[in-house]
Amino acid sequence: MSYLRMVQPNRAAQGAGSASAHCLIAQLPDHRGASITGQYRLTGATDVSAATPRLQLTLADATGTVLGFVWPEHREHVQLPPVGRPVEVEASVRRHEGRPQLCITRLDGLGPDQVDVAADVICGAGQERNYGLLRALEVSLPQPLRGFLARVLLDPGIGPPFLACRASCRHHHAKHGGLVAHSLENLDLIGSTVRRTLPDDPVSVAIAQAGYLLHDIGKIRTVGASDRPVLHHVVRHETHNLLLLAPHLEWLRSQAAEVHAGLSYVLEYLATPAASRARARYFPAEVVVQFDQWSAAAHARRDIKALCRPGRSRHAEVG
Repeated sequence: MSYLRMVQPNRAAQGAGSASAHCLIAQLPDHRGASITGQYRLTGATDVSAATPRLQLTLADATGTVLGFVWPEHREHVQLPPVGRPVEVEASVRRHEGRPQLCITRLDGLGPDQVDVAADVICGAGQERNYGLLRALEVSLPQPLRGFLARVLLDPGIGPPFLACRASCRHHHAKHGGLVAHSLENLDLIGSTVRRTLPDDPVSVAIAQAGYLLHDIGKIRTVGASDRPVLHHVVRHETHNLLLLAPHLEWLRSQAAEVHAGLSYVLEYLATPAASRARARYFPAEVVVQFDQWSAAAHARRDIKALCRPGRSRHAEVG
């Protein structure tokens, strides 16, 4: 499925406003010669001191990358944030050597409340499936959970390493980007399970799905994208979940105390060692734990062929 087919159906979910006017990089060829507004990630900035001095910027979103140029007459209208942060630009689209480029007339850094869809900004090439699932979850969440998730994803110490991290070193989803793939699995089943059990509690459906997405985010401190981080063995990843998310959970508490309580309970329940857990007082916590175990177990492909394959069995070992 193409990026544009994934994105366009969800625009209606954002409601009325400026979001519909924002142009994705993949859409730029259709706007040659026109002025556009877009929200992107700033990935590079270079001052070019040639015959005509200019600022050269590299911008990215989930659909691609593009070069942008700021000429001297527009430099005062460009406020560059640190590389890696989201920006909004106004620009005219031109074509150079078969590729679109932007002549930027205005650029501003964006805060979490100003970004339409965080997934559009933080995802990159090679993440098509994860992008589609992450975007679908983000736009489906009610406020303030949607704002909370945007803050988490746009946090430079969380979002980028989350997208790159492995879910394990040698077991399930043990490849670059495996953590987010694992954390996006079964969100539809999680939603339907909680909805069936708690039919009059739609916010708990959203809490369960957000909780599952973030249930292993501490692995960016214990597993990493390619090599284990320093001192990975000192603190369990479930504890790192709470440490990493603490400032964003505090924002959520200021917006909706009950939603904060539900999501915090799910994360705290996960942080309690399994042998010490009492029965969960909140059903979504049990659902997140169970689906986490099933996702990991599915790596072993314990199907009927595996069951019937000759080899050592548990009965043979104990017999």
